[in-house]
Amino acid sequence: VGTQAAMKDALRYSFFHWGISAWSIYAIVALALAYFKFRKNAPGLISATLYPILGKHAKGPIGQLIDIIAVFATVIGVATTLGLGAQQINGGLTYLFGVPNNFTVQFTIIIIVTILFMLSAMSGLDKGIQLLSNVNIYVAGVLLILTLILGPTLFIMNNFTNSFGDYLQNIIQMSFQTA
Repeated sequence: VGTQAAMKDALRYSFFHWGISAWSIYAIVALALAYFKFRKNAPGLISATLYPILGKHAKGPIGQLIDIIAVFATVIGVATTLGLGAQQINGGLTYLFGVPNNFTVQFTIIIIVTILFMLSAMSGLDKGIQLLSNVNIYVAGVLLILTLILGPTLFIMNNFTNSFGDYLQNIIQMSFQTA
């Protein structure tokens, strides 16, 4: 069990890592991809966004290399998220139900999540992904309501408000912190 200060710092850094700093970077890439895809009728590739800089080279081997690097970076990011998520799910199952916390359970979780993702992706945007999105919103809403009703609501609200205020107060210092 951590201290109050450690919990506050953990939540503040969660806001930092998953807040405006991260989403502003994602938005820049998304805007560039959307602009070139929908205004310039370019393919939805990272290399297409670099056409003004690279010129015709964006459609050649240099562009292909950029796209390959982008795919590898995405795969590594997804694999990391999937692995860490499996560990967190396994930890929750261990805490709640006494499920063993080991590689076999984590591997099974990864397989189940991967199969669900593949089924969702294969069924298209209108069916699978929309259904998955709607289920996620519903489950998140139910978890939020249950947490607020059954959990330490005042503690959650106070900690959230204080940590968010600390995040806003220290965002510049946190952005330039190197160690």
